Amino acid sequence: MIGLITGTMSSDNIPLGPLMIGLSSPTTKPKTLETIEMTTKRFSIGYALLLKKQKSFIQDSLVNLAKSRGIDLVKIDTEKPLVDQGPFDFVLHKLYGEEWRKQLQDYLILNPNAIVVDFPEAIERLHNRILMLDVVSEIEKLDNDLRDDETASLGIPKQVVVYVPEKLSINETASFGEGLNLKFPVIAKLLVADGSAKSHKMLLVFSNEGFEKLKSPTVVQEFVNHGGVIFKVYVVFRISLLVMNFFVL
Repeated sequence: MIGLITGTMSSDNIPLGPLMIGLSSPTTKPKTLETIEMTTKRFSIGYALLLKKQKSFIQDSLVNLAKSRGIDLVKIDTEKPLVDQGPFDFVLHKLYGEEWRKQLQDYLILNPNAIVVDFPEAIERLHNRILMLDVVSEIEKLDNDLRDDETASLGIPKQVVVYVPEKLSINETASFGEGLNLKFPVIAKLLVADGSAKSHKMLLVFSNEGFEKLKSPTVVQEFVNHGGVIFKVYVVFRISLLVMNFFVL
């Protein structure tokens, strides 16, 4: 989800900041020349997304709405050095790789006031399927302390990283760690989640023979029947949006 929101919140829950322009309240003091210049300044957002993401996110309605708010959405040419483009007040991207990471770093050196979302170091843990769930474990502990509803629960599936799938047998519980007790069927995913097409693929394994088709390193995870529903929560500062996706595995 792309949110054209930055800054803090006012008492009326109106997003404030450089990307929300021309907002005022009845109690606002008369505009000075300086404030008029600030509200008339246009902001440039450079975006670097895969073609599929561009088609999903960069709709005409979004471009027109942004333009009406003083924001220009500009496509970044990934065939050219980033430092030769812009300048951008804000860089929105979903690209990976060391070369692209270096381009972002070089751009910030020349444009220290620019904002990059998401900054590579900030999302590094999300590229590892084990590390990304650590934060959920912490939420689970907090949830247990604060939860009033005894029927509500929050947790993560049992899982283990397998580096030699062809030697794996689900009957050998020691291979999974003490007390894990995984049972078929299990879900197998690549350990690295880097946004590539292959990183989104998963297998439902019903027998030991199925492990022979896996590539290492692989995360083997217990299958939890969730009724074919995935809940996705998008958060932009204090604004949150819950989306339910229905699918068939």
